[in-house]
Formats: sequence, C-alpha cells, structure tokens
Amino acid sequence: MHTETVDLLIGTYPADGTEPGSGEGIWRVALDRRSGSLTGERLLATTTAPSFLALHPSRPVLYAVREAEQGSVSAFAVEDDSLNLLGAVATGGSFPCHLRVAEGRLWVANYGDGAVTRLDLNEQGEPVEDPAVYRNTGSGPNPERQDGPHAHYIHDAGHGQLWVSDLGTDEVRRFTASGPNGVVVQLAAGTGPRHMTTLPGGAVVVVGELDSRLHVLRTDGSDLPLSPVPALAASVPAGQPSQPSHVDVGASTGTRNLLYAATRGPDVLAVFTVSGEQTLTHLSDSPVGGSWPRHFAVVPAEDDAADFVVVANQGSSTLDVLCVQASGQVDQVHSLNLPAPACVIPAR
Repeated sequence: MHTETVDLLIGTYPADGTEPGSGEGIWRVALDRRSGSLTGERLLATTTAPSFLALHPSRPVLYAVREAEQGSVSAFAVEDDSLNLLGAVATGGSFPCHLRVAEGRLWVANYGDGAVTRLDLNEQGEPVEDPAVYRNTGSGPNPERQDGPHAHYIHDAGHGQLWVSDLGTDEVRRFTASGPNGVVVQLAAGTGPRHMTTLPGGAVVVVGELDSRLHVLRTDGSDLPLSPVPALAASVPAGQPSQPSHVDVGASTGTRNLLYAATRGPDVLAVFTVSGEQTLTHLSDSPVGGSWPRHFAVVPAEDDAADFVVVANQGSSTLDVLCVQASGQVDQVHSLNLPAPACVIPAR
C-alpha cells in the first residue's frame, strides 16, 4: 500500500434487541495509515444482516451475506462513492456467515445448517441462480453449539483447494471446484473450528472457538494436527466465555513473523511470533478497546514497520484501532462508534 489512507468496508449485525432488517447495513470509513485514526464514516447501503463481506478479486463488485434463516448473498456494484445493488441469490442454506471468491466462483459457509454453497459468477461478477449446495452430517459433544453441522469459514489453501471449518462436527473439510473432496483433519471432540489463516512458513492455523486454542496444520497432509497452542496466556475464570474468533498474520515488513488472534469474552488481541514453519510463541495479550471482537483487518502502517489492527467490536458497537509493533507491543490509538460491526475488510 502506497497511500496515506485506506478505505475500509464494514458489515454489521442488527442492533441489540432489534430484528434483522431494522436498519443495519454496509459502512465505509477511512483509516489514516500514519496516525491510525478513522474518519468519514458513511452508510453506503442498508441491507439485512450483512455480517460478512468479500470483494471480487478483479471486478468492482462487493458481496454480502444475508445472515438469516433463509440465507442469501447480495452483489453490489462499487461505483465511486456508492454501492448499487446488482441482485441477490439464495444460498440454499441458513444463516450464511462467510464468503470466499475463488477461481470465478463464490463459495458460502452457511452456519445454521452447515451447508456449503457454490455459486457461479458471470463475466460481470454477478452470482447466477441454481447454486450447488453441499450438506454435511454429524455433531459434537457440546449440545448447545454442536447439535449438527455448522460451516463457519472457507480458507483458500492453494493448489485448487478450499478448506472449510465445521464448528459442529470438529472437521476441516476439503473442497475443489467440483465439490467436496474428503476431510483434511478430524480435530479433537469439542474443538469447534472457526477461522483460519496461512502462516509465513506455509502451515495453516485453525482457531478452536470452543476449546480456546490455536491448531497448527501442515498443508502436505502429514502430522495433522500438530500440538494446539492456548489462544491467550491468561486463564479465564470458570463459567466465563472464552471464544477465539478471528486470526490473521502481520502485513508490514516489520511484522510478517507475527500472528494475531482475537478472543471474545476476555476481549483481547493475542500476539504470537511465528518461527520455522509452525512454531508459535506468545508475546502479549492486550485489550481490544471494546467488547466481543468478532473480526479484524490488518493494515500496514505507512512506515511499513508496524500494523494497524482494526477490530470490529460487536458488543460495544465500536471500531477500535490497535497499533502493533514488531516487538508485540500493542497500543490502542483510536475508537469510532459504529452500530454492531461484524466484519471489516480493506476496500482495495
């Protein structure tokens, strides 16, 4: 990135106590890469429960889930200072929560019933009807969270493979363009796999939302999984939630050996160093500035020596900006009120 500012797109949930469709939508804010300040917040589109967003890699098209019982995906044309609805397509599943564009197709993880949906895209990047819907079976030992399949995240593992975490069945499933292609790994019962990211050495980290651990997987299929690492250093009092949500790696030259993991409940950002292909060493746990960090974006600072981590704190209805140094030191530098943010991505 060579600009002093970068635009961020924010997906939101309904405000507490309101039904989906009560005014939530897609926002845009500008991040100053020198100071970390957020300005110019603007609601670009009002749409129901757009809890996750994804951009087409080459077309000016933004996709947003409609996280509801009858799930759908909306496509918006990104035109200057506005979003214009191109259309919406049903996902064939319930409560979609994640999107991934890969090789000309839009893939959707439907949390409610665990279905994974593949939508073909036309030349303009619009999803077409008649999706392919792939369902799963199974459950886990947590009766409240693992009563059945719950697809949660779609990771591009390269080599034409997509890995899908299923929180309900403790699996990471493999997909190719033609559909399901086996199970990458069956994690320990009660893990509750959620989000994933690729480490600098090529291994993949999977967040265990239910066991509050980070699980390192090798992409060559050997020794899966490796020993899990606690998602945060401090212990959490019994009966209190500790639910890791999002995980990502450093983006600047000075932080490319760092891993960031946000945990809801304690509401902290944990920072780890990555050595070798898969060794994680804990550096720090720092408050995220708000409550219930659902997602975050990592943007390199202008000097390319540190990162700004922009956290979508759903519970406090704030976007909070943390500056992370190569040493693992974390400082909060800005906070912006925004209704129930759930996802934050750089506009380009």
